[in-house]
Amino acid sequence: MAEKNMWIAMIISFIFAGLGIAYADNLNKGFGLFISALICGILGVTVNIVFIGVAIIIWIYSLYATYKEVEYANGEL
Repeated sequence: MAEKNMWIAMIISFIFAGLGIAYADNLNKGFGLFISALICGILGVTVNIVFIGVAIIIWIYSLYATYKEVEYANGEL
């Protein structure tokens, strides 16, 4: 398996929550976080602003999880 670039994964995850994790070969977790952040963002705009806070928490967790997933994928853990 090819080594994953940490910078690329973090930039992808910074722009689209969770997709950096998908880049690191954990597709289920990556797309699950992406869909969760997307739904919370849409609900935050249309229903209640509290969902924006939840989307931000998911985004921050996504950045942390991306870092850990890339380390795992590269065998650094």
